[in-house]
Amino acid sequence: MYIKEICLEGFKSYATRTVVPGFDRFFNAITGLNGSGKSNILDSICFVLGITNLQQVRASNLQELVYKQGQAGITKATVSIVFDNSERSRSPLGYEGHSEITVTRQIVVGGRNKYLINGKLAQPSQVQNLFHSVQLNVNNPHFLIMQGRITKVLNMKPPEILSMLEEAAGTRMYETKKEAALKTLEKKQSKVDEINKLLDLEILPALEKLRKERTQYMQWANCNAELDRLRRFCIAFEYVQAETIKDNATFEVEQVKAKIAEIDDIAKSTMVDVKAMETKIAQLTAEKEASMGGEMKSLSGTVDTLSQSLVKETSVLNNKEDTLRSEEVNKEKIVRNIEELKQSVEEKASAIKKAEEGAADLKNRVEELSKSLEEHEKEYQGVLAGKSSGNEEKCLEDQLGDAKKEVGSAETELKQLKTKISHCEKELKEKKNQLRSKQDEATSVENELRARRKDVENIKTGLESLPYKEGEMEALQKERESERDCVQKLKDEIRNISAYLANVEFSYHDPVKNFDRSKVKGVVAKLIKVKDRSTVTALEVTAGGKLYNVVVDTESTGKQLLQNGNLRRRVTIIPLNKIQPYVVTSRVQVAAVELVGKENAEIALSLVGYEEELKKAMEYVFGSTFVCKTPDAAKKVAFSSNIRTTSVTLEGDIFQPSGLLTGGSRKGSGDLLRQLHAVAEAESKLSVHQSRLSKIEEKIAELLPLQKKFKDLKAQLELKSYDLSLFQSRAEQNEHHKLGELVKKIEQDLEEAKSAVKEKQLLYENCVKTVSSLEKSIKEHDNNRESRLKGLEKKIKSIKSQMQSSSKDLKGHDNEKERLVMEMEAVIQEQASLEQQLASMRTQITNLSSEVEEQKSTVAAARNNLDEAQSELNAVRQKMKECDKEISGIVKEQKKLEHKLSESNLERKRMENEVKRMEMEQKDCSVRVDKLIEKHAWIASEKQLFGKSGTDYDFASRDPGKAREELEKLQAEQSGLEKRVNKKVMAMFEKAEDEYNDLIDFGSIFSTLLPGTMAKLEPPEGCSFLDGLEVRVAFGSVWKQSLSELSGGQRSLLALSLILALLLFKPAPLYILDEFIVVSLKEGMFNNANVLFRTKFVDGVSTVQRTVAKQNK
Repeated sequence: MYIKEICLEGFKSYATRTVVPGFDRFFNAITGLNGSGKSNILDSICFVLGITNLQQVRASNLQELVYKQGQAGITKATVSIVFDNSERSRSPLGYEGHSEITVTRQIVVGGRNKYLINGKLAQPSQVQNLFHSVQLNVNNPHFLIMQGRITKVLNMKPPEILSMLEEAAGTRMYETKKEAALKTLEKKQSKVDEINKLLDLEILPALEKLRKERTQYMQWANCNAELDRLRRFCIAFEYVQAETIKDNATFEVEQVKAKIAEIDDIAKSTMVDVKAMETKIAQLTAEKEASMGGEMKSLSGTVDTLSQSLVKETSVLNNKEDTLRSEEVNKEKIVRNIEELKQSVEEKASAIKKAEEGAADLKNRVEELSKSLEEHEKEYQGVLAGKSSGNEEKCLEDQLGDAKKEVGSAETELKQLKTKISHCEKELKEKKNQLRSKQDEATSVENELRARRKDVENIKTGLESLPYKEGEMEALQKERESERDCVQKLKDEIRNISAYLANVEFSYHDPVKNFDRSKVKGVVAKLIKVKDRSTVTALEVTAGGKLYNVVVDTESTGKQLLQNGNLRRRVTIIPLNKIQPYVVTSRVQVAAVELVGKENAEIALSLVGYEEELKKAMEYVFGSTFVCKTPDAAKKVAFSSNIRTTSVTLEGDIFQPSGLLTGGSRKGSGDLLRQLHAVAEAESKLSVHQSRLSKIEEKIAELLPLQKKFKDLKAQLELKSYDLSLFQSRAEQNEHHKLGELVKKIEQDLEEAKSAVKEKQLLYENCVKTVSSLEKSIKEHDNNRESRLKGLEKKIKSIKSQMQSSSKDLKGHDNEKERLVMEMEAVIQEQASLEQQLASMRTQITNLSSEVEEQKSTVAAARNNLDEAQSELNAVRQKMKECDKEISGIVKEQKKLEHKLSESNLERKRMENEVKRMEMEQKDCSVRVDKLIEKHAWIASEKQLFGKSGTDYDFASRDPGKAREELEKLQAEQSGLEKRVNKKVMAMFEKAEDEYNDLIDFGSIFSTLLPGTMAKLEPPEGCSFLDGLEVRVAFGSVWKQSLSELSGGQRSLLALSLILALLLFKPAPLYILDEFIVVSLKEGMFNNANVLFRTKFVDGVSTVQRTVAKQNK
C-alpha cells in the first residue's frame, strides 16, 4: 500500500482545492523556498493519519490548520489521500478486496471533525485500526522522521526503542489495545479473584483443545489426497455420462418426431369427420330455424311480454285498491278531529275576551294610583323642606338670603361702572387732542412701510415662478445616499456568496492572441436559471458533477483551453458542435403524464431557463431525467415498462430503472444552485439600483443651478422680510401710532361700560321685587305647615295599599290571557292543517276510485290475450322437440370425435415437450462437458483412461454412486475440520522465525555504512527484553560503554541503520523524511527522486507542480 494522490482544500496555506497526483511508489521529493508550503504537505499526511500531538504539525489547535484560521471566508479544511492497495499481502485488515483506499479527514471551524473511508463516514478508532494494521501509527512513528529528529533516535531510552521496534513489527497496535484492556481490568479490581479462578478452570481445557486441533489438522492433511482422488473419479464419471447422453439424445429425438407426424395424420382425418358433422348439424338447425324458429321466437316473446304485462297490471290494481281503502279510513278520522278542534277554538276565544276586559280596567286603575302617589310624595317632601311647593329646589329662607345678596352685589357693580365711564370720557378727550398734533409724522411712516411691503411681494413672486421646490434637492440627496447604501449592500452580498462559489468560477488565460472570449460560454451552473426554487435539490442531484462542466462552441476551442489556457483545476468541457445529448422522447413524456399527472413528473430540462444557443448542452445535462414531486411518482416513472427512465424526487432521492435506489440524508444539497440563484437575484437588484442612482445623479446635476438661484432669492426674501419687520416694529413704537391705539381702546372700554350700566340697573330692580315677594310667602307658610303634612301622609298610605292590590290582580289576568291566547293559536293552526289534508284526501280518493275501475278492465283484457298466445306456443314446441332429438344424436357422435382429437393433441404436446426436454438435455450436456473441460484441465489429458479397467477411473470395479456418497461424506468431514483446524499455525511460526532473522540485519547495515564496526540491540543489564532494549556499538572487537563516545556523524549513521533495519523487517506503506540528511534545496535530494514536487507561494496561497525525473536503468 502506498500513496497515489493527495488532495488538499482549505488546509494551512492551500486555500483552494489542490491535487498532488502521481506519487512514485519508491522515492518522492518535495522542494521549494522557505514558507512555500513544503512541510504543509507532510503535515496534511500526518493530519489524515490522525496525529494527536499538534505541535508536531506546528499548530496549537485544529482551527489553526484551516486556511488563515477561517478569517478569509474559508471555514473548513479537507485532506484526502488515495492509497494504492493492489498488493494484497500488505493490505489493511478487512480491505483486501479494494484496489484503492481513499481516506478523508475534514475539520470545520467551530464544528465537528469527521473521517471518511472510501466516501463513507467512519469512526476515528476505525481509521486508527486501519493504519495501525499496516504499521502507520503516526503518534509513535518509525516511518516519520521530522526536522531534526534523526539524532534523537539514539537518545531514546530502552523502553522507547522497544516501543519503536514493536511499532515496526505491527504488535504495538495490540500493545495499545492490551494497555486499554489492563486499564479496564484495573477498574474491575473487584472481579480479579473471580477471573483468576476462571483462568485456572479454563487453561487445562484450552490445552486439551489445542491437542485436538493438532490431531484434526494432521487428519485433515492426510484426507486431502483421498478427497482429490475421489473428486476426480466422480468428475470423470459425470463427464462420461454427459457424453453418453449427448450421443443418444439425437436418435431418441428422431423417433419421437416420427410419432408426432403419425399423430398429425390421424388428427387431420378426424378433423375432416368433425367438420362434416358440423355441416350436417348446421343444415338441420337452419331448416328448423327456417320453418319454426321465427314463429317460436315470436310466440315466446309474445307470451313473455303478455305474462309480464298481466303481472304488472294485477300488481298495480292491488296497490290502488289498498291505497283507496286506507285513504277512506284516514278521511273519517280527520273529519272527527276537525269538529273537535272547532268547538275548542270557540271556548278559548270566549275566555280570552273575558280576561282582556278585566285586565284593561285594572291597568287604568293602577296608572291613576301611580300618578297620584308620585304627586303627593313630591308635595310632602317640599313641605318638609320649607318650600311653598314640591317643585322648588331651595327652601324659602335660603331663597330670601340669595336674593338679598344679589341686590347688594348689583348695587355695588352699578356704582363702579358709573365711576369708570366718567374717567374714560375725560381721558378720551385729552388723547384725541394729542393725536391731531402728530398726524404729519404718521403719513410719512405709512408711505415707507407700503414701499417695503411691495419689495417683499416682488421677491416672493420671483421665488414662486422658479421650477424648484424647497427641500427638493435635500430629498434627492437623501434618496441618493439610500441608493448608494443599497448598491454597496448588494455588492457585499454578491462578494460574500461568490466566496463560497469558487468551484464554479472558471478563469483562464487567452490560449492565443486576440482570442474571442465569447466562444467560452461558461460553467453550466452559471448558465441556467432555476424556474422554481423548490426544485434546486432535485436539479443539483440530476446534474451532479456536470454542473461544473464548461460549455464552449467547438471542440477546437476546448482543445486550445486545455493546452494553452493555463487552467488552475481539472475541468470537463462540453463542445456544442460535438455533444450528442439524450432527451426523453415525447412518447415517454406523454406516458409519464398519463401515469402520474403533469404536475407530478416533469423533465428536468423544463425546470431551468437558458439561452437557445446552449440547448444541446442543457439537453445533455438535464434532458434524460424526470423530476417528481413524491417518491411514489418517482418509483412509478422509473419502473414502468412504458417509461423506464431515471427519476429524482424534490428531496434528492434517485430511482433508476435498473432497481438502484439512492437516498437518505442530503445535508447541504441544493446549496450551489440556491446560492447561484441568490447571486443572480442580487445582481438583478444591483442593476436596478445602479440605474436609479444614475438617474438621481442626473437630476441633481440639473437642479444645481436652480437650487443656487432659489437660495439667493430666499436669502434676499429673508433679508427684506427682516428689514420690513424691523421697520414695522419701529413704526408701531412712534407716538402717533401709540396714541391712535390708545384712543381706540378707550372708546371701546367706554361703550362696554355704558351697556353694562343698563343691564345692571334692570338686574337691581328685579332683585328688589324678589326679596319683598319671598318675605310675604315665608309668613304664610309658617301658619299651616303641620296640618298639610298630616293630610299628605294619610293620602300617600291609602294610595300605596290600593296600588299593591290592583297590581297583583293585573298580573294574574295577564298570565291567564297569555296562556289562553297560546292555546287558541295552536288549536287554530292544527285545525287549518287538518282541513288542508281533508281537501287533498277527498280529491285523491275520487281519482283513485276512477283509476281502480280502469285498471280492472285492463287486467281482464291482458289475461285473455295471454291465454290465446300460450296455446299457440305449446303447439310449436311439440314440433321442435322432434327436430332437436335428431340433432342431439349427431352432436353426441361429434363430441366423441372431438374428445379423441383433443387426446391426440395432448399426446402430441407431450411428445413435443419431450423433444424440447431432450434437446435441452443434449444442449446442457454439451455445455456441461465444455465447462468440465474448461474447469478441470486434467480431463483432456486423462479422458482416454475413463472407464478403463485397472485405472483410477474403472467405473466397473467401483460403484460411482457409492463413490459420490463417499466424496460428499469426506467433503463434509473436511469442511468441518477446515473450520476447526488452524492452518496458519506452521506458517505463523515460520514467519516469526524469518522476521527474527531479518532483525539481525541491523548490525550488518551499520557495518556496511561504517566499515569495521558492529551494532546490536539487547536488553539493559539485569533486565529482560520485555523491560526495554538499548543500542550497543563495537569498533573492531571493543564494545563501547556509552553512545556519547560516538561523533555526530557516527550517531546519525547508527540511527539511520536502525531505521533501515526496521524497514527491512516489516516495511510500512510509506516513509516521510522532512529535511532529512540533505535539505530540500540541495540537488542531491531531488536529482535522485523519481518524482519531484515543487511548491510555490502565489497570492497568499501555496501551489504544487509535479515533475517526473528521467531514469537511466
